[in-house]
Amino acid sequence: MTRTKRNKSFSTAARQQASRIASRIVATPEAESESPESAPDGDHTLPHAPPRFTRMRISETNPWAVTLMCFLFLGALGVCVLGAVLATSVILDIVAPGQGPTPSQTLVVGTVVIGLEIVLGTAVACLYGFMNNYTARFSGGLEVTLTDDLDDPASVGSRDEAVLDPQ
Repeated sequence: MTRTKRNKSFSTAARQQASRIASRIVATPEAESESPESAPDGDHTLPHAPPRFTRMRISETNPWAVTLMCFLFLGALGVCVLGAVLATSVILDIVAPGQGPTPSQTLVVGTVVIGLEIVLGTAVACLYGFMNNYTARFSGGLEVTLTDDLDDPASVGSRDEAVLDPQ
């Protein structure tokens, strides 16, 4: 079956939705010294594949992994915030000397506050990991539907119902 015969078997609606491929230059190995031939004129169409759906159920988390990732995230965020606060304090000390706290005082207070944020945030994340596992036993977890369709997100729900309910 040639490409032309396959294209003729598509319906008109499928041709309109199909993506177009531009003609390209094709070089044959035998005729490397000759000029390359161009592909046949006209646009070639490929059918638009229906979107695929994948359902995942997240029913358990690893509390140690949640705690570790939260600690690393909060530590990196704390370093960024401490750098920004220290830079602001240095600039303020240059612009208006003696009007605000010194950069060393800002560094000490900022380090204490960010240390508390890291410890408390990590503890809360660890508790969340355990509570999520506990509640997932009763509710079955979180169900997520993934799709490779990049169109309007509002239309995904209607397609999803159509795939699940063939009536």
